[in-house]
Amino acid sequence: MKIKILIVLGIFCLLVLGAGGCIGGQAKPQGFSGVMSYDEILYLGSMDGKIMAINPSARDQELNFPSLSNGEWSFAFTMPSKGMACGSSSVSIVIYGTPVMANGLVCIGIYNGKVLMINPSARSQNLSFPQGRSGEWSYPRTDDAIEPIVGSPVVANDTIYVCSSDSRVYALDMTYGDEKWRSVPLDGKLWTTPLVDGDTIYVSTFDGHIYALSINDGSLLPWVFEAKVGFVSPLGMYKGTMFVGSFDRNLYAVKVGDDKPLWGFTGGNWFWATPVVSEDIVYAGCLDGKLYAISSETGEELWRFDAGSGIVSSPVMANDLLVVTCESGNVYLVNVQTGEGRRIKNPDDPQSADRPSIDASIRGHLCVLDGIVYIGAQDNRLYAVDIDRGKIDWKFPLAVE
Repeated sequence: MKIKILIVLGIFCLLVLGAGGCIGGQAKPQGFSGVMSYDEILYLGSMDGKIMAINPSARDQELNFPSLSNGEWSFAFTMPSKGMACGSSSVSIVIYGTPVMANGLVCIGIYNGKVLMINPSARSQNLSFPQGRSGEWSYPRTDDAIEPIVGSPVVANDTIYVCSSDSRVYALDMTYGDEKWRSVPLDGKLWTTPLVDGDTIYVSTFDGHIYALSINDGSLLPWVFEAKVGFVSPLGMYKGTMFVGSFDRNLYAVKVGDDKPLWGFTGGNWFWATPVVSEDIVYAGCLDGKLYAISSETGEELWRFDAGSGIVSSPVMANDLLVVTCESGNVYLVNVQTGEGRRIKNPDDPQSADRPSIDASIRGHLCVLDGIVYIGAQDNRLYAVDIDRGKIDWKFPLAVE
């Protein structure tokens, strides 16, 4: 099992690390933050270490950024540098997860080992951080940090839940950022997003466990699912059954309380992304470049769509279509009934059959709002794809000052 964990660590590094950082000659994490919408505003992290609020209407009109009257802002949170390697007293943050909303505030976990609660009004005024009276906080409060956070936070019961690379799950007070509890160490690095269902938190691990924790104090509950191989993807839940990808290239369905899988479905590689389940069908993207439609009850394959390269992001539903993105930069619209799909053309070269939809890899969470899917790509741009017209409306550079 240790060998398999080392393998996934290596694959993760290939996916997320750049060619060269300045610290000791080591590669520097680049991040791939997902996109989230709330009250007609998009929130995401940039690859140059900013948390951003973007108004799609303002981008449609190509207004100067940030358009404060349209709720836009950009916040460059930095942390003290550990040592003199880059000749700087601070370093920018790295974000892999997707922001979440908590009572109108933006919460995000960062790879640098902090959880941040951000007030959009304070950020639009460019006030110092944190504005405690405005509900802002960071955890831990000191310059110290916990181990890197890769997954997204989850909000439930006035509490923020987050997994850390120190193998623990943390519960933080949503209002003040105080630590309510931390779990005992589980198994290795937790690079996942916890699944909260009722009064229970479920976490999948690289060594093949699914743990159930009490939402009240983080204590381990009696039921533990143990597999022969480790789990790769975060958990998806549907009607009391969890769906999770494993090192053995299988997607497993596990009913809560059972000690054996309901079924296993074999792909050509790992199922890295969280599966999407709708109307008794599991839609699972695989690193083999295929999107599989699978019966949630039997594990029977209903159809498959070949995207041509590894699928890292979960597909998103938009009416009767699935929006599917892949490592090559291609974006597809796939019919949920038939599995037939069409590729979005690159706006700079619409006649080309070979040039991908976007000239960069796509790895972060996608967001659908009013018939438009918003995609953050590894070229540090945000793309708006019109689903009805099947075209990219605009692209916006996130490195804008």
